[in-house]
Amino acid sequence: MKRPFVILAVLLPLAAAACGREPQVVVEAATTHPETGARQALADLPVRLLPYDRDAIFDSLEAAFAEPEPALPPELLEQQRQIQTAETEWRTAEERWGEVRDSLRVLAGQLQQMGQAGQRATPQYVQAFRNYERLESEVSQVQGRSQNAFQRYDQLQRTFLTQADSIRVVREQWGERAFADFDRVVDARLQQAGREEYADTTGGAGVATFRAPTGRWWVYARYRLPFEELYWNVPLEVTGDSVGVVLTRENAQVRPAM
Repeated sequence: MKRPFVILAVLLPLAAAACGREPQVVVEAATTHPETGARQALADLPVRLLPYDRDAIFDSLEAAFAEPEPALPPELLEQQRQIQTAETEWRTAEERWGEVRDSLRVLAGQLQQMGQAGQRATPQYVQAFRNYERLESEVSQVQGRSQNAFQRYDQLQRTFLTQADSIRVVREQWGERAFADFDRVVDARLQQAGREEYADTTGGAGVATFRAPTGRWWVYARYRLPFEELYWNVPLEVTGDSVGVVLTRENAQVRPAM
């Protein structure tokens, strides 16, 4: 995100104006595809460049609060793990079901062509027909596994959501009380430092850019996944003409997503 500057004189060389620009901060966000391992850019990710450590503020407010944060029950996290396993089993069976159905459709067309060509008595037709019967039986079996896996996944998810909603409300209410002064503390930090926050959103390549004064900054972003959240609060020393940071799973805090 580029900040505007004012040309004080029409005859001032463009190079001189460029020298007064603040350093550029380039933030790239990417994740890895869970199946292929391919690198994927995180587009449309809100990113903020902060002149303070938000985690340190939360930690200090939590330490000063009389009540501890309500913990996530271990059995709830175990249910979440079971949901992930059930979903994987269901999607795997569903994918296999589609593959077998496609193969069965192709083989049915081949048998029809061979029958129309008078090849029913040939060894090739007999073998193709046996393959058809085998695939037909597998379709029924895989369909049954897919339906059973989905029913288990759906039931686990319903149970989990009911319990998760209850604990989420309790934790949110605690957070509203424990961190009631967060905005006030941030305003004081900004006024003391004489700085401001910057915000941008990554483009299609997963890149956001800022211009900020030299010094200590923190790159803050959050990316929600089905069962977890990637949380970044990465410290960064802004110096020179340009500095960059890459947000990945490796430098993120992985938090359970309720």
